[in-house]
Amino acid sequence: MMRPSRSLPTFALLVALAPGCDSAEQQVKAGGRAAAEASKKALDASKDKASELADKTADKAAELADKTADKAAELGNEAVDASKKAAGELADATKDAFEDLTNDGELSPSAKAWLAARAADASDASDSVESVLVKGVQLAPVAVEASKLLAEAIDRDTAIEPIFQKASADRAKIDAAIGKMPRVEVVDDVTVGFQKMDAFDGADHVEQRGYLVMWRYEDHLVGFVYRSKQTVDVDALVAETPRLIALTQKALAD
Repeated sequence: MMRPSRSLPTFALLVALAPGCDSAEQQVKAGGRAAAEASKKALDASKDKASELADKTADKAAELADKTADKAAELGNEAVDASKKAAGELADATKDAFEDLTNDGELSPSAKAWLAARAADASDASDSVESVLVKGVQLAPVAVEASKLLAEAIDRDTAIEPIFQKASADRAKIDAAIGKMPRVEVVDDVTVGFQKMDAFDGADHVEQRGYLVMWRYEDHLVGFVYRSKQTVDVDALVAETPRLIALTQKALAD
């Protein structure tokens, strides 16, 4: 007698479970697709957010750069304005203190008057440097340029009037006249004479003190009238002379 076969129920069970397995697999696949789509959306949103933040950051940086540039330009303009104002105030103060200064390269009336008086009072007028100066002709264009260069060497209490003359006397006579000045120094191989000037007294300006500083450059008589409202330290002036000589002779050379 044959035993009943058990393979049929097993087959039937497998057939019964098959639809369930297909459904589970489909659910897994559907879940995977949903997760992928959600991840993609999150990634896209993240990219959009990052792009938005980058744009805002760039806009903010550009705005800040513009403000910084505007502020720098504003500060620069303020510095220029302050510099011009200071220069103008210095020029006004110098003009007030030395009201007879000229801007055409000629010596001031007070300087000319002092030179003329000194030349007239000299025991031997023909040999004095003042006499040579009053007979000479000022090279006004060169003196104007020298005034510009010498402007950096003065303050509100000081004025420098350049002297550039095609001297009427010969070189030997010029050298002799400079050598007779009260103080003579050799500065960079140049013989320089220093003559203290009497106070520039007048009703319209304060008392001033000064020095006449002279040397020869080829056949020219060169130098300057150094005027100050303060007591002039001649040793300090001598120490400063090399720089002033370089500035004045640069104007002559140019």
